[in-house]
Amino acid sequence: MTNTTTLWTTVKDELRERRERRAAVRTLREDLSHYRTPAEIEDLLVAVDAQEASGEGAAEAPVIRAILHENLQRYHGQHTTLRRAAGL
Repeated sequence: MTNTTTLWTTVKDELRERRERRAAVRTLREDLSHYRTPAEIEDLLVAVDAQEASGEGAAEAPVIRAILHENLQRYHGQHTTLRRAAGL
């Protein structure tokens, strides 16, 4: 193969891998969107910590935590807005 062909193959492979990672994160985000309340999120965070401590899912744990923290921020943001609207 020529250098151009090798470069082109490398670029295509990297783009495909990025698309696959984005699709996996999007699916994970959709799956975790059902965990909305602080109690639900805390339960799942404990489970993620336990699974990571046992050596399973170590690569996915930071992504899961980030998504769950976003869910928690969204929850608190919505409830703060409702409280302000109610004059509390």
